[in-house]
Amino acid sequence: MTRGPWPVAGSVRALLLLLACIGPAAAATTDEPRGRLDLELNRLEDIDGGCRLTLMFTNGLDVNIEAMSVETVLFDAEGRVIRFLLLKPRPLSSGRTRVQQFDIRDLACPAIARVLLNDVTDCVGEGLDPATCLAAINVTSRDGVAFVTAVAGD
Repeated sequence: MTRGPWPVAGSVRALLLLLACIGPAAAATTDEPRGRLDLELNRLEDIDGGCRLTLMFTNGLDVNIEAMSVETVLFDAEGRVIRFLLLKPRPLSSGRTRVQQFDIRDLACPAIARVLLNDVTDCVGEGLDPATCLAAINVTSRDGVAFVTAVAGD
C-alpha cells in the first residue's frame, strides 16, 4: 500500500496549526518584569539649614529592586532649575513599601515649586534596567508641590 502526498500535507497543516496556537502563549510569557513602581512625594519639611524630602517607594513590580538611582530636578515658582539631585533609595522587595528621607542642604522648602523625575540612571534586579524601571514608574504628590515625570505620555 502506497501513501500519497495527503498524509504529509495533513501533518504539515497540523504542525502549522500547533505553532499558531503556541505562538501567542509563548509571546505572553516574557522575562520582562510586570507591574508598577509608585513614587510618592509625601512631604517637604524645613530642617535646620535645608529641606527634607520624604519619598514613599512602593514596588508593585513582580521582582525585587536590588539597587536604584533616580535623577530628580527641583524647580522654583518661575520654572527655573534650582538643583539636580541623584537619589539612591535602599533595596526594595517586590510588594513592599519603603519611606525614605533625603536632606537637601542650603535650600528652603518653600523655594521648591515642582519636582521632576528626570531619569532612572541605575536599576538592578532580575530583568531590570534603567529604561524598564523608568517606564514602570508612576509619580504622585501628597504635598502642595507638583511631582511629575519626564516619561513620554505623562
